[in-house]
Amino acid sequence: MPQLTGTHDISSLLAAKHQSVAEYGEDSVAAVLAADLVAHNMIVDDLMADLAAPTSDRQRLSGTSVSGEMVETDEYGRAATQKATPGQTVGFPLRQFQYSIGWTRNFLKVATPADIAIAQQAAQKAHLQRIRREIQRGLFISANFTFLDHLIDNVSLAVKRLVNADGAAIPEGPNGESFDGASHTHYIARAAALAASDVDALVSTVLEHGHGGRIKIVVSTANAAAIAALSGFQALSTAFVSAGSADARTAATLDFTRADNRLIGYWNGSYEVWTKPWAIANYFLAYDASDARKTLVFREREQSALRGLRVAAEIDLYPLRAQYMESEFGLGVWNRTNGAVLFIGGTSWTDPTIA
Repeated sequence: MPQLTGTHDISSLLAAKHQSVAEYGEDSVAAVLAADLVAHNMIVDDLMADLAAPTSDRQRLSGTSVSGEMVETDEYGRAATQKATPGQTVGFPLRQFQYSIGWTRNFLKVATPADIAIAQQAAQKAHLQRIRREIQRGLFISANFTFLDHLIDNVSLAVKRLVNADGAAIPEGPNGESFDGASHTHYIARAAALAASDVDALVSTVLEHGHGGRIKIVVSTANAAAIAALSGFQALSTAFVSAGSADARTAATLDFTRADNRLIGYWNGSYEVWTKPWAIANYFLAYDASDARKTLVFREREQSALRGLRVAAEIDLYPLRAQYMESEFGLGVWNRTNGAVLFIGGTSWTDPTIA
């Protein structure tokens, strides 16, 4: 009789609804759940690949500018020495988040593997929701702050936002553009009803700093219709064409599988327009997804065993048993010029309320 090939995964547990954990085997359940956690953490890394760089650094140098001026001299002349504008230190927070699951001994005797798998899936969903909130705080809140690195050694870290007129030196643009650190900001508010010029200005705010490899404009699903109504927007085709059809098209078609995480069109034929689950209504974000110096940094522990969502501890105190799942991470802006936000809810910038 041929052997059945395959791999035990979370679906194997969800399918096991007619036998208890005791019958299925706690070791078998634990092995499948551990493998599923590994897969979950890999998905998290992939989701943020073009927005945040993974690191264990807690500080980096940002905003350096290598520039100068060639001074004309004669054969006896000697130009004054010059130096590059020093960069600024930006810090990245590290926070600990926890999700706890509890049950009684009697529950485990009758609970199915599917019950245990669903509990872990709830923890994974909570993990993704927390990451979404931290991305929102990193991108859409405009004020710098000081973070006490309490999980390490209580060092104070200067956490910066996107360029926000805080007086810090800003690198020159690719064509020698100069920017006043006391007034230049990447938190923009529209002056009147939303117009194509507002979106153009948003994109230009990123382009003028030399970020232009792959500009993405991110909007909430609530604002997808508003940007689609502007003259600079080109929608994707919504028609489905089979691969062998005589009417085969090269244009991308709209993905209907996920309304809040998809490419919906192009701006001026060049820049991708996306909806994302972490986008906030009335706030449009533009950034260069191809830049090696990502907009954000996703900070985790140096030790690989402490990264991602993991089972941190189990307490077995009869008749109760509890499992504690933890994740330690933080998001902070690294490349302050690689991102700009347009607020379309008023004529002056207002930070969003993030739960």
